[in-house]
Amino acid sequence: MVQSHAAWEKRVRDLVASLMGPGSEPLRGHVLDFLRAGEHGLAIETLADWIGDLEDPTLVASADRARVLDLASDFPEETRIRVGRALTDRADG
Repeated sequence: MVQSHAAWEKRVRDLVASLMGPGSEPLRGHVLDFLRAGEHGLAIETLADWIGDLEDPTLVASADRARVLDLASDFPEETRIRVGRALTDRADG
């Protein structure tokens, strides 16, 4: 990662806090558990999967989807592809 782990984790925590309401507590817990365990790839993939699985894709703004993609930008290609697919495939179809 180009940025420090602590800075990256803070960006993820801030994004999770802004996107997930009270009904999303279990998922928020999973993302934060992955962060605590140092499983950064799983944390960002879990967040992207949650966004992609929303019944109403308009609940997450394009700018927030772009923030998730940006958070995945320093990861290996495989992770970036999975995050990108999770955010776009289901939102388009």
